[in-house]
Amino acid sequence: MTLTTRVVLRAVVVMTLALTIVCLITYQLVAVSGRNDTDGLLRDEAQALGNEFARQATASGGLDGVLSPPEARQAANTALTVHPSSVRHVALINVVGIRVTATGGPARLAALSRSRDAPPVEPGRLRSVDTDAGPVRVLDLDVIDESGASLAVVTVFASLEPANDAAASALQRAALAGVVALVVGGVLLALVVRRTLRPLHRLADAARDITPVDLSTRVPVPDTDDEVAELARDLNAMLDRIEDSDDARQRYLAAVSHEVRTPLAVAEGHLELLETHHDAGPQDIADTATTVRRELHRLRRILDDISDIARDPDRIDIRMGPVFVPDLFDAVATHVRALGLDGRVTLRPAPPCVLVGDQARIEQSLTNLVGNAIDHNPPDTTVEIHARVDADAHCVLITVTDDGNGIADELLPHVFEPFTTTRPAGRHRTSGLGLAVVDTLTRAQHGQVQVRTSPAGTAVTLTYRDA
Repeated sequence: MTLTTRVVLRAVVVMTLALTIVCLITYQLVAVSGRNDTDGLLRDEAQALGNEFARQATASGGLDGVLSPPEARQAANTALTVHPSSVRHVALINVVGIRVTATGGPARLAALSRSRDAPPVEPGRLRSVDTDAGPVRVLDLDVIDESGASLAVVTVFASLEPANDAAASALQRAALAGVVALVVGGVLLALVVRRTLRPLHRLADAARDITPVDLSTRVPVPDTDDEVAELARDLNAMLDRIEDSDDARQRYLAAVSHEVRTPLAVAEGHLELLETHHDAGPQDIADTATTVRRELHRLRRILDDISDIARDPDRIDIRMGPVFVPDLFDAVATHVRALGLDGRVTLRPAPPCVLVGDQARIEQSLTNLVGNAIDHNPPDTTVEIHARVDADAHCVLITVTDDGNGIADELLPHVFEPFTTTRPAGRHRTSGLGLAVVDTLTRAQHGQVQVRTSPAGTAVTLTYRDA
């Protein structure tokens, strides 16, 4: 079942319930209105008949003021003659144990008033009673003389069937109008919903055109400022992120493939050369072994760097603890001498301070920065490492500065991305993982990396929290 069908069906169900409630309310309102009209008629007739009987009783009482039974019946007959039954109601007077009924009125109610099934007398009450003549409204009014004695009880009642019939007729008309409105409204609703959901169909069509091979398709954004337009914008933004991620993944895989292939190709070429030269001397074998070992070491370093970058910073093996900065500088100096760079790298005396971090990872970061500065700059480039304490910020800053050519403006926003290098070719080509590894390791220690560059050189500052 389509979304349009579900929406229309649910809307029709809601409309049906609403129209049903409206019809029932209409029926009750018409029924109550008819009953209130009947009640008003009964009150007026009962009051007028009671007043007339009281006048006739006073006139018939004679000089002694005592009303005899014959005089009471005569007063009742006279009052009922003056105020007889109408086409809507029947009136009668209960006096001295006798029921005196007026002439006229609806035949069924008149027959009911003379039968034993007439509603019992309950003075002062206006009530509905179910009878053989149908539902009726009955009012009994007690007629009181000047001394407070009861002279008679005036009874008037009228049928509720006209009011109920009017209510039923109104219900039928409302139901008919509701059915027509439901049919017309359902058709219009289906058209409106279909038109409203048309952008969703376009979104679905565009989404079906998107494949893992081609992520360039974008869904159309409707001109309406509604949820559908917001969904289209969010979907396009998601597609942008997926495409960027896929492009980065493709570049990453291509770079990894190239970086791994290069040292393998060099090692393989030297081994093949050694195999084809059967007269190779010990020096040739030693040179080949040295080359192969160097390329394998480079390959292992690339794989280690890739592994560090691929990990989430929170999952890198970091052993946080206090690091005495002078001891850190001594360890870095040892690495520099091992690399044969002690003539090009200068370490200024470190301040006697302690930072919080992993000394082995900081040594790795500083060694990478030194190698990055040496590999990406001219052969005569020198590097300087120094540290200082920022007491206000409660941190220690270690800066690696070189006097090389600096980083090009177009590369600066990408220096922390893997495989970004200023030497894309040649035998001095580097993997471009140095700064990416440094950034990953430093963030894993809750530190920060800042790069400042100019044509006069580059300075990379690592910031760690002091102890």
